[in-house]
Amino acid sequence: MGQLNIRIDEELKEAFIRKAKEHNTSATELLIEYMKQYLVTPYKNESQKIEELEKRLVKVEQVLGELAA
Repeated sequence: MGQLNIRIDEELKEAFIRKAKEHNTSATELLIEYMKQYLVTPYKNESQKIEELEKRLVKVEQVLGELAA
């Protein structure tokens, strides 16, 4: 198994470890899970994200319009 060394603010590190412990997990387990999720999530640039949000907004407005009728 490999290692990944990163430099982060000490306060951020301690807060992350503390919160992980509060949720009965470890910082390592959380980071590994985040990395796995990141690898399977398709990349979208800002314009793609905006386009997707606009489409979702149109659907929400349609549903609200139907409910109001």
